[in-house]
Amino acid sequence: MKKSSLVVFAALAFWTLAHPQASEARISLFFPWMFQERPATQTHALDQSVGFQTGWSGVSPAGGSNDSTHILFPYEITYGVMKQLEVGAGWGLQYLDRKNQSDQFGIIDLQLAAKYRLFDADRVKRMPGLDVEMGFSFPTASFEKGLGTGAFGILFGWGMVLPLDPLRMHAGMGFRLNTENSDDVRLGHVFSYNVGASLPIKQVHKDFAAIGELKGFNHGKSKFRGNAVGSASDELYLAPGASFNLPHNLRMLGQLLIGLTGDSSDAGFSFELQF
Repeated sequence: MKKSSLVVFAALAFWTLAHPQASEARISLFFPWMFQERPATQTHALDQSVGFQTGWSGVSPAGGSNDSTHILFPYEITYGVMKQLEVGAGWGLQYLDRKNQSDQFGIIDLQLAAKYRLFDADRVKRMPGLDVEMGFSFPTASFEKGLGTGAFGILFGWGMVLPLDPLRMHAGMGFRLNTENSDDVRLGHVFSYNVGASLPIKQVHKDFAAIGELKGFNHGKSKFRGNAVGSASDELYLAPGASFNLPHNLRMLGQLLIGLTGDSSDAGFSFELQF
């Protein structure tokens, strides 16, 4: 990993700790293994999150290899530009263990995106909210090491939330369009989808909620010099978990990902701290 990239990432982490903000939003396209609840970032507010993700014997986060084990440390920041428009960035560090290859560690591809809320959910009227997202992925990670795609990418998706007090449901779809890199390889495009819910359980604690999702990732075949290589992969996970509101406007969420297909990781775990 380049020294300059480490310096930039360390500076971001230091700035994050020095400027805590209160909220919980996230652009869903960045890290789809995280809980996709799609809350809103308020105008001129700054929302951030850091996390930890790991998966055993499955598709790597960049999509370049199967039967790999990864540990990902994602960071995300979102800013409310105006009433219904948000912009954000996602970056992070990754450890990757690929079958019959050396272990690797480094930064992941940088992602920049925007979210526009077409209309917000209304708890009183029990009306759903709808948003659309679009962004770009930049090849800051090493393709040779399996940490990135090695090429520019386009991200887009949509999602909805439905407040049914006390239950809150959500659903969404996304697509990652990869381009060909300098090694004449174009990793397979990825279609993702999810449906989930959260339910406060005050009998446990006033700030505790049970969360759960069903989420999938369909990877198309990769191409080398225009010819399809390898095979398509279909991941599907059942992801139960919990969230807990902490003092000082902090919130933590954790999910266990249970692989339901042969291409899925045998098991995975996702933890996130929002502030």
